Amino acid sequence: MWRPLVFFLGLVLSCSVLAGCGGDASFSVTTTVVSGEYTQDIWVTGPDAADSDEWGTWPVVYLMHGLGGTGEGLSVMAAELAQHGLVVFAPSYRSTEPQHIEQDAECGYRYSMMVAEDYGGDPSTPVAVGHSMGATLSLFGGLTDQIYGPGGAFDGCYSGTKRTDLIVPIAGCHYEFEGDAFGFDPSPFANQDARIVMVVGGDDDVCAPWQSRDAARELEAIGYDVELIEVADGDHANVVFFTIDDGAWISAPEDPIGTEVVEIILDAIEEMA
Repeated sequence: MWRPLVFFLGLVLSCSVLAGCGGDASFSVTTTVVSGEYTQDIWVTGPDAADSDEWGTWPVVYLMHGLGGTGEGLSVMAAELAQHGLVVFAPSYRSTEPQHIEQDAECGYRYSMMVAEDYGGDPSTPVAVGHSMGATLSLFGGLTDQIYGPGGAFDGCYSGTKRTDLIVPIAGCHYEFEGDAFGFDPSPFANQDARIVMVVGGDDDVCAPWQSRDAARELEAIGYDVELIEVADGDHANVVFFTIDDGAWISAPEDPIGTEVVEIILDAIEEMA
């Protein structure tokens, strides 16, 4: 069982310098696993083009999983994004241990931004993306400067960094999960300049669409720029290239719903460029 303990996901937005962003995929990709003193494993997937003139300019994605997931579990989405000229950091964090969620996620973000240039990424303009539990957590981590920004509670791991300019929460349980209700309190949010693109599947029966709709209304009411996109035929799993069979999550790399969500992310980045 989880609560909206915060974390941060980052993604960078300079699509104007990318050959593939928002259009046809144009890069082959490579994946490696990194970690730092204060992190769990982080899967790094990016264009396999070290000799490219675009090296060092690619947007950087810090892509966070949901409850019980892993960074490796989001490898299909990571590869789809990387093919379009993005560098994707997908960390694993101890999502079933609430006392470690914030530390693993925030320290992993800071470490990823610290080494992003080693993989051709440009970490100067971070953007948050998260699925399921990560969707709500991305909002709290991406918008709460006092705790997660420079000088905040996590300065013990690496150095603090600016909050995000774009947040893409996907299929979030913002008010309840498996019958357990909790409050969605945006009062600590301070990053008023962030743009938020909320994504939810119309057929999601885990984090029902009303939760994203209500959260979007609350955020708009306090002045945030929010766009809500409901994906027809999307459910809780296929929005990130999975299908659920008898309770088991099975990778579905050809699912068109996942591809549609990738295009939504790419479009949002391009609009911010």
